[in-house]
Amino acid sequence: MRPVPRRFLLPCRYNTAMRHLTLPGTGECLPVIGQGTWGLGVSPRTRAAEAEALRLGVSLGMTLIDTAAFYAAGGAEEVVGEAVRDIRDRVFLVTKVWPSDAGFGAAQASVRHSLRRLRADRLDAVLLHWPTRSVPLGETLRAFADLQARGVVRYFGVSNFDRMWLRAAEAALPAGARLAFNQVPYSLENRRVERAVLPEAQRLGHLVMAYSPLGHGRLGRGRSGAALAQLAAARGVSPQQFALAFLASRPGVLAIPKALQPEHVRANAAAGDLDLTVEEVRSLEAAYPVSGGARLPLLPPYGAFFRLVLGAVRLRYGRGR
Repeated sequence: MRPVPRRFLLPCRYNTAMRHLTLPGTGECLPVIGQGTWGLGVSPRTRAAEAEALRLGVSLGMTLIDTAAFYAAGGAEEVVGEAVRDIRDRVFLVTKVWPSDAGFGAAQASVRHSLRRLRADRLDAVLLHWPTRSVPLGETLRAFADLQARGVVRYFGVSNFDRMWLRAAEAALPAGARLAFNQVPYSLENRRVERAVLPEAQRLGHLVMAYSPLGHGRLGRGRSGAALAQLAAARGVSPQQFALAFLASRPGVLAIPKALQPEHVRANAAAGDLDLTVEEVRSLEAAYPVSGGARLPLLPPYGAFFRLVLGAVRLRYGRGR
């Protein structure tokens, strides 16, 4: 497949304060800051508040919501379903298939189960959650392409794929199909993907979804954290907002932070309209240098491992499909 020219990675116009990107080759506008859902749906006592946080985010322009069949054994998808029950047409809905369900029939069944939990009749995007060697990659992509042809999903992609796996995915695509996304861990303190994964995605015309974009609270440590705090204070924003704005400044990158408190939701959304100067970006790059190694830290890409993990999660939450 011919790479999509880089010019398609330029921001597109949209009627909101949140800046947007164009999904290459489609004209689809996506917010540079979306919403993640890892950790949602664990407790019935918090689900209503979690759904309200997502609805607030949508109202502020964070209309892309990312979830997964794996999260709380489907509990997170149920929270998302509650959140978007009457605003589905305003949301770009993304979920992921666990690798033990990567076979053709199992992948399509996983999508059907996700749609039931999401109370939706279609997905905007479906991703393979991790690479696996237990099922030929082409079989999974063929399942996704078939769902796309039938209007069940609009786009599809992958998650946690390094450059080697990205190239394998491109080679395994059915004729006429294309990957839209690669979702990877990416933050100021973890810029490993900039060595190979991000350039490869940009070359091929994939958008990169940055998960864990705030580094699990590690951004504020040491001299790097002090530099971030100083730069943020000079602009009158929080370090977290400045860190999200850094990711949003990268061509073809959108971030998917999770937030449950209304003030955090609003802060994340405001970061989507924060333009950093060239000098600010360079200062952050110097404070948080790219870590060594070009490969992503991956889970073991074998079917037995993924089946064991999924079984343990379902047992933990007392859930079947």
